[in-house]
Amino acid sequence: MNPASLIPLAEPVPIHWAWFDILLIVTLTAHLLFMNALLGSAVIGLTKSLRGQGVIIKEVGMKLPPLLALTINMGVAPLLFLQVNYGHFDYVSSVIMGGWWLAVIAALMFSYYGFYIYKFKYESMSNAVRTALFAASILGLLYVGWMFSNNMTIMLQPETWLKYFNTDGAFLNWSDPVIYPRFLHFMTGALAIGGLFVALLGQIRTNDDMIDTGMLWFTRATLVNLAVGIWFLAALPQDILLAFMGRNIPATGTLIASLIAAAFMLIAGFKKEPKKATIWAIITVFFMVCTRHWLRTLYIAPWFSIESTPVTGRYGSFYLFLGFLIVGLAAMAYMIKLYFNSRQGRS
Repeated sequence: MNPASLIPLAEPVPIHWAWFDILLIVTLTAHLLFMNALLGSAVIGLTKSLRGQGVIIKEVGMKLPPLLALTINMGVAPLLFLQVNYGHFDYVSSVIMGGWWLAVIAALMFSYYGFYIYKFKYESMSNAVRTALFAASILGLLYVGWMFSNNMTIMLQPETWLKYFNTDGAFLNWSDPVIYPRFLHFMTGALAIGGLFVALLGQIRTNDDMIDTGMLWFTRATLVNLAVGIWFLAALPQDILLAFMGRNIPATGTLIASLIAAAFMLIAGFKKEPKKATIWAIITVFFMVCTRHWLRTLYIAPWFSIESTPVTGRYGSFYLFLGFLIVGLAAMAYMIKLYFNSRQGRS
């Protein structure tokens, strides 16, 4: 069977496809920053707690429920924009994964309630129960990350879709050598941004130990992630690897830009300047998301070109979207302001 026959036709889009790619990149950057801060700080807090230092896990644990809510909400937009331009790939991979993909919702809810229970029942639980609940909630998030890595790699390789007919109806992408460094690249990056989040909390609390701990995790995880990134790059198919080595100028340019930004980010990290490191971290993640976008484009190039997507030219829905976006962002900013002005937010 020809895998191309399994790819649905691209649906027409109301405005130029580039708008959706830009919105995908911007919103995914925001989502990854929140996700990294959430998962990374949780792992750091748990690690310190297991070593008998429970200050960081308590400080971080109080912030995780709203942080997880923001992560989920920020993740909806890029998923929708992905489905607009690349839904005929993403929908197929989601169906192929079957129950594994549907279980993401249950895992998220489990982690969400776990962090909420940790926050509001902190004083009434023993240290062993708190630690076990915290660890289980982190495992739920790791499951979600692994499933997303599977989905995003299966959608890029229609040739793997044929496995669906030789299995029990659902499979994961265990045989792909790229998925392991890809997943570790995201998880190690989460430890780095999580460390930065801990350091920023330390600045707010005027806690030098939190600042030192956070920046130490930030710099070390970033250095490790550079090595994982090289593994990720080397594991790519040769034609895609060569594209990032100079054959495709935009792809190469975004990769180089992300490495330069990461260098400045590391310098700020070694100087223990959390605010400056945060600025460079945002820039680095943005360019890494751009690099990821080119990776997706190169993978699906033999099967689909986004330039071939039909455009209807109906901008009314786009203007309506912009209006709701502005109002929504204003409402979110107001709610965040109310939260931090409340007694709970200040504490």
